[in-house]
Amino acid sequence: MVKVQDVIDQVEEYAPLSIKMDGDPTGFQIGDRTREVNRVMTTLDVRPEVVQEAIDKKVDLILAHHPIMFRAAKNLDLSSAQNKMYSDLLKHDISVNASHTNMDKAHGGMNDWLIEELKLENISYLDPDDEYSIGRVGELAEPMDLLDFAKKVRDTYNLPNLRYVKSQFGQQVKKVAIIGGDAGKFYPEVKEVGADTFITGDVYYHTAHDMMASGLNVIDPGHHIEAIFIKKMAELLNSWKKANHWDIDIVQSEVSTEPYNFI
Repeated sequence: MVKVQDVIDQVEEYAPLSIKMDGDPTGFQIGDRTREVNRVMTTLDVRPEVVQEAIDKKVDLILAHHPIMFRAAKNLDLSSAQNKMYSDLLKHDISVNASHTNMDKAHGGMNDWLIEELKLENISYLDPDDEYSIGRVGELAEPMDLLDFAKKVRDTYNLPNLRYVKSQFGQQVKKVAIIGGDAGKFYPEVKEVGADTFITGDVYYHTAHDMMASGLNVIDPGHHIEAIFIKKMAELLNSWKKANHWDIDIVQSEVSTEPYNFI
């Protein structure tokens, strides 16, 4: 019999909570660690529609990238969609565990997955002195114009569009840093390692100005490229299932949690 805690132990061996960023409310979120698990679902976000999907699919444990509880509930009024979601999870005995910045930093985690998709060379850590650096850096075999590389990023992550910022120096793309999610604040570290181009999501307007003036090209593909977690976490689960002889089903969420529409 596989219990919730058995799965969590395997996840946290791969991406230890000890390496998460300060203030990140990741880890076990809701439920009963001692309950038996028959079906696990992977997802990027835990939203009401994802919870309903889990109920419909008779899921016992949700493994998410983004924590369901970024902020503490101030009451348990079920007229709130967020509180109702908590209630639905408890009512249906569904546990939730999040692997957020610990998975971003883990070896073979989020930022490795994202940079591998781009097929760059000479992959290294953003902070070479940190065993669990938040970002990754890689190089193109041959320099590319920024617009051409931006199109490559768009097509690689199957995006309808993206934003990009051209450095004031107008240099081609050769050395690229990537941090999934919202990581514009790390641009000084990107400059420090000599990258000419930075890929990250949710770039703030004034930060984009600062990046441009500092000599960085910036490509903002949005936050939702981290949905790669759904497939990659399922692959990890299947490898652990085989190694541990777990009798469980593994399903991937089919609900898109991308909040934006594009025209």
